Amino acid sequence: MIKYSSQSGTALLLAMLIMASIVTASAATSRLVINEVLQSVQLDRSIVAFYAAEAGVERALYQARKDDFDANAVSQLSADLPNNSSYQLVAKDTEDALYASLAQDDSYQVDLFDSNGLSALDNPIRSLIVSWTGPGSWLEIKWTAWTTGGVIDNPQSVYISQVSSPYTVQLNDSSVYLYRVRVIARNAPATNIKITAYDSLGVQVLIPGRASIKGLGKYPIGSAQASTQAILVTMPQQSPVSGLYDYVLYSEEDIKKEN
Repeated sequence: MIKYSSQSGTALLLAMLIMASIVTASAATSRLVINEVLQSVQLDRSIVAFYAAEAGVERALYQARKDDFDANAVSQLSADLPNNSSYQLVAKDTEDALYASLAQDDSYQVDLFDSNGLSALDNPIRSLIVSWTGPGSWLEIKWTAWTTGGVIDNPQSVYISQVSSPYTVQLNDSSVYLYRVRVIARNAPATNIKITAYDSLGVQVLIPGRASIKGLGKYPIGSAQASTQAILVTMPQQSPVSGLYDYVLYSEEDIKKEN
């Protein structure tokens, strides 16, 4: 008796399964390679966009050093660069909060006035809240006040342990007084310092006397896949006063400066 096998289509089915596996693996590999190429292209574009943003910030800093800082004038600055990139600037003359970290005995200056004159602030500052970290650190906070008429008041200061953070520094009425505040780290480094300002009702107000410049760089111009990068620079509108003026030298003889 003759027996017939029923396995005549097994080889064809096996071949189709192998081909399907190869096609699937090839498609996945191709997709991975294409994504890597696209990411590489986007990285190259982001580098160009970053340097475009940096060029815009450098232009704003040059203008701020050359002339008085004017946030409205800086915010109108934009340019298309020869390498098909562009930048746009956005500037402010106030900040919501200030942040700093100080090594031991380093200082940080805060100007609570309009650097262009002695006029009263639109939003008078009545108090500051200062918080920070750093085991064993203390903050020495000094402030000098003067009236809008130019009369200087007596300097004041407080010495605060880190365990008291956050600490509220009570000021006089800033509708009459303007302030320059200095924060000094004592005994140990002070990190993650945050300074916010409040009015007489305890509502947070903006801190004046600051220059905040954001540069937005884009490359290439007019492309739907253009990369955009941003650089933010913040600084006081006036150069900080050196800590040298915290000290007085006494001598029995005349002190002369030699060239």
